[in-house]
Amino acid sequence: MKQLNGHDAVYLYAETPSTPGHLGLLYVYDQSTAPQSRVRFKSILDHIRERLHISHVFRSKLMRMPFDVDHPYWIDDENFDLEYHVRHLALPKPGDWRQFSILVSRLHSRPLDMSKPLWEMYVIEGLDNIPWLPKGSFAIYTKVHHCAIDGAAAIDLASLFHDKSAEPDAALQEQSWIPNPKPPVKNLVVNTLLNNVKHSFETGFDIINAVPTVGKMLLKKARKRDMQSEETVVRPETRFNHDHVSPHRVFGGVEWSLDEIKAIKNAVRGATINDVLLALCGGALRYYLQDKEELPYHSLRAIVPVRQNTNGKTQAETLALMTPPLHTQVADPLERLEAIQWDTSTSAALENAHGAKDMTDITKHMPSFTMALGIGMATHSHLSRKTLAAIGNCVLTNVPGPQIPLYMRGAKLVYVSALAPLVEGLTLMFNSVSYNGRISISFQSDRDVLPDPEFMEECWERSFSELKCAASNQCEGEEGEVIHKVRIPRTAKRTPSASRGRPQTAGKA
Repeated sequence: MKQLNGHDAVYLYAETPSTPGHLGLLYVYDQSTAPQSRVRFKSILDHIRERLHISHVFRSKLMRMPFDVDHPYWIDDENFDLEYHVRHLALPKPGDWRQFSILVSRLHSRPLDMSKPLWEMYVIEGLDNIPWLPKGSFAIYTKVHHCAIDGAAAIDLASLFHDKSAEPDAALQEQSWIPNPKPPVKNLVVNTLLNNVKHSFETGFDIINAVPTVGKMLLKKARKRDMQSEETVVRPETRFNHDHVSPHRVFGGVEWSLDEIKAIKNAVRGATINDVLLALCGGALRYYLQDKEELPYHSLRAIVPVRQNTNGKTQAETLALMTPPLHTQVADPLERLEAIQWDTSTSAALENAHGAKDMTDITKHMPSFTMALGIGMATHSHLSRKTLAAIGNCVLTNVPGPQIPLYMRGAKLVYVSALAPLVEGLTLMFNSVSYNGRISISFQSDRDVLPDPEFMEECWERSFSELKCAASNQCEGEEGEVIHKVRIPRTAKRTPSASRGRPQTAGKA
């Protein structure tokens, strides 16, 4: 019997009907590599059934304690039905990218059934009018609750869920499974009493440990205000810091070669792939808000989750936040990348991230009733919106995936992207996933906030084209050596749809 820890329970307690707390993974497969160039739905069901033992998430559901006096427990679902969780859909004709994006956004907006294992999978056919996809492609959209798994773990699990060659693994067979009975009530009562005492002490120690870090941060900020009062950090208000999140979602995405991103990275000494993604994000938001005549004077800021290393080992539950400026006020794309590289490489950025880590450590050990009550009050009083809105305008995540081709029943995986939950105060999420030499950027937002997702895709493509042009013109000497500044001629206000780039996939294998 496994119990939900405090860090993961946050995603459960913070969920509302309009802000469901699940993640999404989107896969597209080329059927031409499968035997007889066809993968049947029954074959996909068999593929999944043979791999249900990989993680307890697939057959376990949550059992919440009365009044949330303790964190929920994972228990076996004695009525588990695979065909409830895996569903078959098809796009109506013509089956283009926009129809596909609308379907995915609708599926992503629906909450999971909390009385069952917290995942669903949709097999989607009819992708017949998407030029950059091989003919006969099908998609699988999977959603799983954030309290069960985080984004990096979801990508790792997806790798185990696929074959590494077009030949299915013949050694895998469905394993017999007998659900364990529910735990006795008396055991739960004893565990609840012990956990609450233990968590109370641990929370106290976490708060004591966090005091020096928080004190140092406040002292440094005070000194900075005294020395440079005119350079006070400002997080501007934008449409993406909306007061309320509706239950309606939009989805879109772009994709490029990972080598192209690395070539851009090499144009600025010390820059990383994350820096390039931040620069591209800054350019895209600059173009989008310029079009709406809403571009603020001060730079927008992104909230970037980063992993922290403890004793040399990376722990999935140890997460911190960085809030680098996107330099949306900078017109030149290469200057924007240089400024972002400087910001993210400074010790101040890392120290702020460590400060956030101390606060997340507190949530891991906080008693469940206190946490559930506090998060519930914060959500209904919009305190969470005010807190998040004060530190950033959007969220940008970057999860590296496998760099080898993967297969589902012989069908080659050709496109991967991720979707994340929205929260009040932050209605724009960007998720980056790399796979097999490609890197995809997808975004999710409230439909009322971002009514034109196709234009946001155009803004990302324009940002990429201009930064790529600047980087290639500047990197003419040794790798990483800055030769000269290049001023890029500005394009029209909007990029025509006919010339807009689209995600490119590998040809038929």
